[in-house]
Amino acid sequence: MKKALKIIGYFVLCIIVLATAAYLYVFRQQEIEIRLIPNEFTYCGEQIWGKDKEYQEIASWLKNNKNGWVLSFVSYVPQQVYRHPAFVVNVLDGGVVVSYKTDYGYPQYVKTIDHGLNMNCGKNS
Repeated sequence: MKKALKIIGYFVLCIIVLATAAYLYVFRQQEIEIRLIPNEFTYCGEQIWGKDKEYQEIASWLKNNKNGWVLSFVSYVPQQVYRHPAFVVNVLDGGVVVSYKTDYGYPQYVKTIDHGLNMNCGKNS
């Protein structure tokens, strides 16, 4: 009986260790692929690119904040969204969500940060 309990105990311990390792691996801080940032976005119903202030703001912010992202499986309510068929940025109060096309689908990454990005549509904002 004691031998069976030891085996069950070791088995449970192994499962806990493997589950913890898998959790820590999946939710580790990662770097987003800034080389995949598109040349244009649809933002507030308009195409923005190149020298547009809104495009420069989001592109430079992403390049300066490429580290510290966490893989996310949660759906976020769209707030200020920069859309492209292969790259989407959702700017939230207190964070930013990025999703882009890879060979493995569309992973979604989130970064909780006081970003200072514009949260209003309009040319004078």
